[in-house]
Amino acid sequence: MNVFDLKMGEFATIKRIDLSGGALERFTALGFKAGERVEVLSYSLFKSSVLLSCNAVRLGVRKPLALKIEVEV
Repeated sequence: MNVFDLKMGEFATIKRIDLSGGALERFTALGFKAGERVEVLSYSLFKSSVLLSCNAVRLGVRKPLALKIEVEV
């Protein structure tokens, strides 16, 4: 299951982020890493991106990146 499968307002724990290089470093620097709890705040029109919250940090992520964030409820 990935972040994009969650409904608005749902919480889940990040299992792994299937990225590498600079993208993974940015996620980690913002606190989005394995073991952290993430919440889906909202989706954009036509569901092309998602607004996530993790440890008081809000982050807008486009669909291709959101599909690479594996979570468990």
